[in-house]
Amino acid sequence: MLNVSNIKINYKELLARLGYLQAKTKLDDKTSGLIKEILDLAQKLIKPKVVIAFENIIITENFVSFKNSYKIKSNNVAVLLRNCFKAYGVSVTIGSALESKRDEFLKKKEIFNALILDAAGSVAAEEAITLANAQIKGYEEKNGNILTKRYSPGYGDWELESNKDFLDWIGADSIGIKLNGFCQMKPEKSVSALIGVKNGLPFSQV
Repeated sequence: MLNVSNIKINYKELLARLGYLQAKTKLDDKTSGLIKEILDLAQKLIKPKVVIAFENIIITENFVSFKNSYKIKSNNVAVLLRNCFKAYGVSVTIGSALESKRDEFLKKKEIFNALILDAAGSVAAEEAITLANAQIKGYEEKNGNILTKRYSPGYGDWELESNKDFLDWIGADSIGIKLNGFCQMKPEKSVSALIGVKNGLPFSQV
């Protein structure tokens, strides 16, 4: 059972997301204090959740076929999962409270606060999917398996519209993830990814 509920939003990652380069940028105390204040607020607003699905797979040309008849049509995904016997689908979200507060800041024209909060949400979502990935990796390595890199709908030739079927397969609605008419996930700070599993010695790729 995966658990991402205890993620902490990394201050340095937040600065990087905001475009501040640690080696080149010297923040004044007022700006630094404001960023940390909004970061603390973001930490209170996020409610990270994760859901996964996994099945044995078969690769045939540009298709990846799953045991339950779900299929992915993508040459890029087929290449990624070459020699894999199983694949995981992972979805994470930090909930909608943060983006609601961000929108509240925007309505009040508190643009800098909104920008910081939005960036903090992006960092939190990335940390959630990274933690989920690490937990899967730890489990599979105990069984002598290795993972491919993560890959998401909308990259390469895996069409963004395919995210609907992918999320249905994972069961992402169980943690509140929906798609809008533009195939964008709601809540906004949500991530879905596919990870392949193959037999072999552990390696550093996550």
